[in-house]
Amino acid sequence: MEKYEIDVRRTLPKHASDQIDRYMKLTDFKDYLSLVNISTSVVTIRNNNSDVRIGEDVIVDIDLYDGRDERSTRGGDMLRVWLREPSRHASVSGYVIDHDNGSYTGVVKPMWAGNPELMFSIGNTKEHIGIFMNIVHKYGVIQFLRAGFIKGKLTESTLCSVIPNIPNVTDYCNFTAQNFNMSFFCGKPKQMNCGDWAVYERSSKIPRNAKHASLFADYKYFSKKVGTLKVLVGPGNTGESDIPCHDVSSNLTWYTTNPTGYFYNGEWRSLICKPSISWKYDSYAKCLKNRPVLMTGDSTTRNWFSPLAALLKLRIFVGRHEIKDKAWQKFAEAENKNKSLWMYWTPHEIPFYSYEQNKNNFRSVASRIDDLPGNKSAIIILHWFGHLTRTTPKQYRDHVTSAKHAVVRLLKRSPHSSILIKGPHSFTYHEFQEPFDYISRIYRQILFEEFKDLQDKVYFIDQWDATVGNENLDIHPKPSFDKIMANFVFSFICK
Repeated sequence: MEKYEIDVRRTLPKHASDQIDRYMKLTDFKDYLSLVNISTSVVTIRNNNSDVRIGEDVIVDIDLYDGRDERSTRGGDMLRVWLREPSRHASVSGYVIDHDNGSYTGVVKPMWAGNPELMFSIGNTKEHIGIFMNIVHKYGVIQFLRAGFIKGKLTESTLCSVIPNIPNVTDYCNFTAQNFNMSFFCGKPKQMNCGDWAVYERSSKIPRNAKHASLFADYKYFSKKVGTLKVLVGPGNTGESDIPCHDVSSNLTWYTTNPTGYFYNGEWRSLICKPSISWKYDSYAKCLKNRPVLMTGDSTTRNWFSPLAALLKLRIFVGRHEIKDKAWQKFAEAENKNKSLWMYWTPHEIPFYSYEQNKNNFRSVASRIDDLPGNKSAIIILHWFGHLTRTTPKQYRDHVTSAKHAVVRLLKRSPHSSILIKGPHSFTYHEFQEPFDYISRIYRQILFEEFKDLQDKVYFIDQWDATVGNENLDIHPKPSFDKIMANFVFSFICK
C-alpha cells in the first residue's frame, strides 16, 4: 500500500486556542447549497482495494463538494469513517486527516474477518462550527439559563449566562461567588433583589438570528455507505489485548491510537487491555469495600452509577427521599455501612441544563471531592461534556481546572485514591445546534493540557471510538453499553 500522510490518530493542536482561532473567522454562510454535501462529495477506497486482511489499514480518499456540485477548496469540516457489520454486531471507528484544501484521507482498520460496510459521514461543517463558536463567545452560551426569584408571594424570573451579555438586559446579578467562582450572571429582577434568587432551570431562549437558527434546526446528520470489504484472517496478534487493565499505567491511557477497540458480537474488545473484573456482586463488593466512589458529571455518569448501585444492592437517596425514577439531577448517595460500601453521584456546576430546582442543589465538583475522607482510598470518576457543549472552551477549562486542584489536594491526604476521567462520547441527534465532533476534539485537548502533570496518577477513558463505531445517536447510550463501559472503567482499579 502506498505511503500516506503522517499518522495523526490522536494528534491535536499544541494548544486548544490554536484550533479555536481558525473557526472564529467563519461568521456566516451564503446559502445551504454553499455547504459541503454528503450526496455530491466523492468518497472512494484507494486503489479500489476492497480485499484486505485483519489489521491492515484501509485508506479512503475524500473530496468534498457543495450542494452546487462545486469542489470545496478549504478544510475544517469534521468527518467520520467507520466499519460496521450488523449481522455480527460488529463495528470499529477510523480517523480522518484534513489536508486543508477540501480533500481528506480516511483510515480505518478492519478487526474481524467478514464483509463489513465502509461508512462515511460529515459530522460538522466548518460553517456550523464557526457560527456556533462566535455565538457562544459573544453570549457565553448557545442556550440561556433562567433564575427564579422568590420573595413572599412575589415571583420573577430572568435569563442567565456565564458572561454579562444577554439581549435586552442592562442590570445584572453576579452569582459567580455562589457558583463556586465559576462565572455566572443573571438579569437583575425588577421587583426584588439579587439575594432573592431561589431556583434555577434551563430556558428555551437561544441567541441566534433567523438564518443561523434555520441552519441549526435544519441541519441533519447523514451517513452513507462507501462500499463493502472482504476481510480475511491476517498474520500476527491483531485482536484484543491480553494485558489485564489493572496492570496498565494511567500514562498509557492518555496516548492511545485509533482504534482503541472494536465491537464484536455486541462485546467491546479493547486493544488497550483486557477487563479484569466481571459484572458480579462479589467482584465489585470486594473491590469497592472501604473505598468511597464519587461519580461526577451528568446523566451519562448517572447511568453508570445506577446499575452499579443496583448490582451492589444499594438504595439511592437524594436527601431523605429514595430515588427510583430516571430524571433526578441532584446529589445522590447509595451506602451500606455494614458492608463498607459508599457511592455518590453529583452533577457538575452551572451551566447545567436541568428542570427547575433549588439553586443550592448545585455545588462544585471540587467541593464534593474535598468532602471525601482523608483516610480512605477514594475512587473518583470525572466527566464534563453534554451540558458544557453549550458554552465556551474557556468555561470548560475553568470547570476542569477547579476539579484538578481538588484532585491534587485529595492525593496529598489520600495518595492511594484512584482518579479516572470519562472522555467525550459521540452522539448525533438528527437535528442539533452544537458541533459535537469539533467540541469533543477541543475538550479532549483541554483535558490533556490540564492534567498533563498528573497523567501518571489519572486515567483517561476514551469513549469516542466506541460510540462512533456503534453509531450512537442519543446523548444517552444504550443501557447495555453503559454496563460494558462502566465495567471497563473499573477494570483499571479492580482485580
